Formats: sequence, C-alpha cells, structure tokens
Amino acid sequence: MRLSGVIPGLAALLTAFCLASCITIDRTIGSSMVPANQDITLHTATIDLPVSLKMADSLQTAISQNITVGAIRTNTFGLFHSDAAMSVTPSYDTLNFGHNPTVRSLTLNLVADTTLIMDASQRYIHQNFYVHQLNVELDSTLIYNNSLSDGDYDPEVISKGGFVYTGGDSYSVKIKEEIGRRLLQIPKSTYDSVDLFMKAFPGFYIHCDDPEEGMEGGRLNLFDLSASTLTLTYEYDDDEGDRKTNTLIFQLGGKYCVNVSTAGSRFLESDDPADGLFMEGLCGIKPHIDALRLKDAINAWAASRQIPVESLIIAKATFNFPFEYDGDPVALERYADNIFPCKRKATGAGKRIRYTPIDEIEQTDDVETGMINRSKLEYRSNVSIYIQDLIRRDRSMITAADDLWMMPTITYYNSTNGETYYYADYFYYDQSVLNGTAAPRHPVVTLTYSILK
Repeated sequence: MRLSGVIPGLAALLTAFCLASCITIDRTIGSSMVPANQDITLHTATIDLPVSLKMADSLQTAISQNITVGAIRTNTFGLFHSDAAMSVTPSYDTLNFGHNPTVRSLTLNLVADTTLIMDASQRYIHQNFYVHQLNVELDSTLIYNNSLSDGDYDPEVISKGGFVYTGGDSYSVKIKEEIGRRLLQIPKSTYDSVDLFMKAFPGFYIHCDDPEEGMEGGRLNLFDLSASTLTLTYEYDDDEGDRKTNTLIFQLGGKYCVNVSTAGSRFLESDDPADGLFMEGLCGIKPHIDALRLKDAINAWAASRQIPVESLIIAKATFNFPFEYDGDPVALERYADNIFPCKRKATGAGKRIRYTPIDEIEQTDDVETGMINRSKLEYRSNVSIYIQDLIRRDRSMITAADDLWMMPTITYYNSTNGETYYYADYFYYDQSVLNGTAAPRHPVVTLTYSILK
C-alpha cells in the first residue's frame, strides 16, 4: 500500500528537474560493434544476480509544499518515522499593524491529503503532534531526509494543547501567543522580502510520537501545505484611536519544506540475503548491486563456457526480481508499483546526492520499466546498455558510482511538451519483500547475446 492520490505541487517540482533528468534514447546498442559480414546468432543465459541489502542515505525529501508526519512500526522492517520542517512566509507585502497591536489568536491548520496505514484498525488511531520553532533557516542545502537534527529546532513545544491527531481532514492547533507577538514585532520592511522574513522567522518543525515500544502499527500522514495556513488574528488602535481587529494569513512551505525521516531497518543489511530481499520506500532498506561483483559474475559465467568476454554483444539484458504471494491482498498492496535500478550520483564535492534511474528506463515498454507483474509475481528491469558497458570496461575503472540501487520509481508526463520523465520515488513509502538469493525463484540477470567470431 502506498500513499495514494495526486500530490498538489508535484508536477511543478518534477518539471524543475526535467532538464537534469531528461535522457536521450539510444536504440542502436551494440550495432557499432558488429562488423557487416557477421552472421549473428542469438543465445540466452541466466546468471545469479549478486545482490545485497543496504540502507539508502541522503534521500531528497524537500517536496513541493507537501509534508509527511507520523510513524509506523512493523515486525519485519522495524520503525519508520517522519517529522517535517516548513518555512512560514507572509502572504502580503503591505501591512498595517496600527498602534498597540495585541494578539488574539494564532492558529496552525494543516490540510490532510492522504494517509498510509498497515492495517485498517489503525486508520483513526490517536497520534501526538508537537509544534516547535525552527532554529535554522531552510535553504537549498537542507533538502535531505537527514539534513536536520534535534538541535535545529527549539525543544519548547509552542502548540497549546490539541496535540492529538486522529487522521481527520485536517489538523488544527492553537499556537502560543508569544509566537504571534514575535510576528507582530518583526519590522514591516522585513515583510517586503521573503528572504529577510525567513531570517527573522525561520519556520516550524512538527514532531510525532512513535507507536508504543513493542507494538506494531501507526500511521503516516501526508499534508498539503498549499491549502494549509497559519492565521494570526490581532487587535490594534487605528489613527483615530478606535480599536480594530485584523487577520493575517501566512503561507506554509511556500519557500521550503523538508521531511526528516529515519528507518529502523538497518538490522536487515546483508551481503547475501538468502532468506529475502526487503525493500522500503524513502530512506529505508534497498536491494543493492555491487558493479564489481556483477562484472565478476558475468566474467565467471563466460569463462565457464569458454566465451571471450570482449566478444560478447548484448542484445538485451534484464534484472528479474521474483516474489511470492501468500494469498494476502492487503500485504500485496503495500508493494511498490515500480522498481528500477538507480545510480547514486554525488555532485558539488559530494555534498549533493541524487538517485537517478539508469538510461534504459526511457527506452523500454512498461513490462521492463520495473512495473510490478502480479500474474508472474516479479519485477523486471531492462539493463541492456548498463551490462554492455560493464562488460566493455576494465575492472580497474569500475567504482562505487557504478553500483545500482533497486528503488521505487515514479513517472511524470508533461502535457505541455509531450515528454515523459522518470524519477526515483522520494514521495511515497512502500514495503516489499522479494525472494532471496537462496530461493528456488531467486534474483537473476537474463542475457540475450551474440558472440563475435
């Protein structure tokens, strides 16, 4: 099961990444390596896929005006927890606080979008939310699930009661009047600039309690900040000395927001996950393919058949990840809709991390873009270009940057230019259990190949 529904603002965020993520389609793989006089015979082979389980780190969770707050614990994966931080910015650049302004009320209202639960009985459970002031200004460097720590927000809770959220249409809570007074004391000139305002008032941090220790369950709550508000109502004296009332509306997450998430599934890390491949969305555990181990496995297979590796021409290569169905449709609904190999790319002296699907996702049909196949009980991914390149390159030239991470992916269609874009899924939380390396139906790489004479 995943957080369902359309996320408002998602299209805008994905469009911003289009130039960086657009992939040129190469439909001529291997053709330049085949002499014109060759009589090509195709062969097939299946090789055990050397796969491990590792934790993904530094996931981009700065989602356009959407936050996820909550926690879920399962016996299989442990505890997954998500807090959120958001900017608070003015909706007006012309204000009149009058004389002697005093706060009547300050109200935070978060509009719910969707929820994720593991069991229907958890739909309306009570969860305790706590609102804090941020100590740091959010910016383009604080965009990862692990960018913020406890020291980046004030430990004092500024919400006045109303801590309990039961999964309804919205979460509304009064904020202490002293925060309203702080907003009224900010110079009016600062309201004219969002950047200056964020330095004076960085924003809010929302924390949620974990489920009781030893108890399974919980709920993840996704809120739409584009429809949410911080409302300040205050009284003031006008120029004639009459007492008036006014209301200011502040935008939430209009400049920045980020989910601060942790996953307790590190105990599942394994170099040889014989019993099962456990995969979570977001920052949780992932199947990982070491490029050197994969190259060695292909070389060993070729050597056992006396095939010169340098003579291999790959017509098609796929990763096949089978899974079993135990008859529980609810459990199957928690599986990712798509998984596809991604590379972990570091730029800016390693300070910026991005997980990006390999090129093949752009040039294949739905079956081989990693879409879940419920009839065959498998995920299949086209890795033809990647495997041909891996075979061609010298072992000394392969680094960790060539490793692959099997990650949930999402697709965005831009109706303006007719282009389709693919991204690692930083938005939804899934739980999938695939067959391990010792299972009768275990992960493999399937090759369709030819040998140059």
